[in-house]
Amino acid sequence: MFKAVVMIKRKPGMSMEEFINYYETRHAPLGASKVPNLKRYVRHFIRPYGNAVYGADAEPPYDVLTEIWFDDQADFERGMAYLTEPETAAIIGADEEMLFDKSSIRFMLMEDHETTVPLAR
Repeated sequence: MFKAVVMIKRKPGMSMEEFINYYETRHAPLGASKVPNLKRYVRHFIRPYGNAVYGADAEPPYDVLTEIWFDDQADFERGMAYLTEPETAAIIGADEEMLFDKSSIRFMLMEDHETTVPLAR
């Protein structure tokens, strides 16, 4: 599998609850219907956490880390190319304007490495 992540900040003035609701009920179904060869589409909504060791920022730099999965890089490239076609770009772009601080959007390609950890006793 081939994975990319997208880190995004919500539109200024939008509460986190409004952001999650819009993303889950409108944007995610729209995106899932428009990207060909998409295999998985996972959103990780980020909330600050702090304790005696780690301080919590009042406002994190991103509100969601979105994973998009494809069979391979070729399928990913086809999906991204489709999103730049004028009709699709207009539909997705208009919806993004309702939801995202578009200047914050960062796409990253992922290479996963996993450490097997023993079970806690």
